[in-house]
Amino acid sequence: MSLTLRRTRVKVPTPRTRLGRVKAQMSPMAGKMSPMVSKMSPVAGKVGPMVGKVTPMMGNARDVTATRITDARVWAAPKLDQAACTVEEQLAPRVSSLLHEAARRVDPGMMARTRRRWPMLMLFAGLAIGVAGAVMYRNRSGRWTESMKDTAAEATRWAGEKAEQAGARAGGKAEQAGGKVGGKADEIAGKIQ
Repeated sequence: MSLTLRRTRVKVPTPRTRLGRVKAQMSPMAGKMSPMVSKMSPVAGKVGPMVGKVTPMMGNARDVTATRITDARVWAAPKLDQAACTVEEQLAPRVSSLLHEAARRVDPGMMARTRRRWPMLMLFAGLAIGVAGAVMYRNRSGRWTESMKDTAAEATRWAGEKAEQAGARAGGKAEQAGGKVGGKADEIAGKIQ
């Protein structure tokens, strides 16, 4: 397996490790860099004396930077304090009330209490209706018992009267039948003699 680099168009064998692959890719580039390094070495020799001139400028830049940072901190501290007061006095109460409202809406205890209220009311209403019905039944059953006693007494009286009337009629009919039978018996006896 081989890897073709697009710029150099050189076929380089691909090593198995990552470090080997990186070295294989860098070796053609190192060859191209050596002419540039030889051109830069005279410039590097000229930079050496400049370093002595740059060092005081770096110290000066450090001092200016430190001063600017201090100035920025002096300006930013009251602004941050003012922002903290604004958040504390204006924004925090609004956020707090918003969070309290959200907590009240989300609280399952409130919903569970309101949901349990209707079934309990229905249970107590049914219980009250049942007690009222039992009291009414008891009162009516007492009245019914009294009315049945009265009705039974009247029925017994009526049955007794009817029995007396029936007995009287039966006695009258028995006497008639006995009189007829007796008259027929006399007649038959008279014929037999």
